[in-house]
Amino acid sequence: MQLGKRIVQSGWFLVSVYILLALFISIRAVNAPEKEMPGYKGKITAYNNYVIFSNSFNHLSEGKNLYAQYPEEQYDVFKYSPTFALFFAPLSALPHSIGLSAWNLLNVLVFLLALKKLSLPPIRQLGFGLLAIPEIFTTTTNSQSNLLIAGLLMLAYIYLERGKILIPVLFISLTVFIKLFGILFFALVLLYPQRLKAIPVAVAVMLVLFILPFPCGGWDRLIQHYREYFSLISGDHGFFVKYSVMGWLQSWFGWQPNKNGIVLAGLIIQCIPLLFWNKFHNQSFRTVYAASWLIWLVIFNHMAESATFIIAVAGVFLWYFTFPERKFWHIAVLVPVMLFTCLGPSDIYPKAWRLLIVETWQLKVFPCILVWAICLFQLVRLRKHELPI
Repeated sequence: MQLGKRIVQSGWFLVSVYILLALFISIRAVNAPEKEMPGYKGKITAYNNYVIFSNSFNHLSEGKNLYAQYPEEQYDVFKYSPTFALFFAPLSALPHSIGLSAWNLLNVLVFLLALKKLSLPPIRQLGFGLLAIPEIFTTTTNSQSNLLIAGLLMLAYIYLERGKILIPVLFISLTVFIKLFGILFFALVLLYPQRLKAIPVAVAVMLVLFILPFPCGGWDRLIQHYREYFSLISGDHGFFVKYSVMGWLQSWFGWQPNKNGIVLAGLIIQCIPLLFWNKFHNQSFRTVYAASWLIWLVIFNHMAESATFIIAVAGVFLWYFTFPERKFWHIAVLVPVMLFTCLGPSDIYPKAWRLLIVETWQLKVFPCILVWAICLFQLVRLRKHELPI
């Protein structure tokens, strides 16, 4: 009993678990057999996303179109900014077996750093870290960047709480140049006294990150890269929806509203708490608002995949584990998040059940929608010193 308590308090248990998990996933992916895909000439590795990231720097340095198809090298196209491609330079120089391990370790360690810096008791920190493992496994298995984004955004919130400006602005800006939707997290900065000072800092940081790839082809090629990037993003907005508010409305109610209209309505609702200036001094208010943004970024993304949900789940856990006193209903809300959002796509369910839970019934996204709505209700009802429910 005492040994277990010491392990929890030391924090090394979670560090060890995360590092071993990242290495295990990397080794398994490198040694997994390659697969054939109909209509694709080559074979697909189990870490195809990493291959795309790694190739992106080579294409950038050679002045090629970053967003073209390269069927002889990879399956699918690069969908990130030229700056992200530049940042991948050190990893692209490594053999895939080493580079993939380094990439996965970077993702889990940034997330772990954010978790460690949260002002949580050791047992809650451990609970947060362990319950996040199913989503960490999903996104890391896909060699995605979502865990890195979740970690950077949580770190931005933590350093905002500490009165910093440059560090949180830098972390949020980095997520923007990974996936564009991170820019909305800047709304959280408005809750802090340093908000006015943060504006010129944010502009400067974003400008620097924008022009960083300039040496790789010059100004004209850089502008062309961004034109091609935004053209790709704007074209990725058809009628198809994945695990999102739009998918949930379509599944449960047979309603197919305009996606832009739903996103705009969701954004307006999400920004309502910004009207309560007198509550900005309350840390509980700021924490719940940060959690709600992490959830919002996923549930209002019509192209959200299973691997994206670590960002939303990080928001759910930030809300749950920072609550001063949890009641039975808090646990009752967390249970479907674990059963359906985190474990819905896993092998604990038969394949037919997985399809029903994740796609047909949209139960992967619905628990997150529920927690998001609860967060907003609490923000509106928040008293001077405590959360009301």
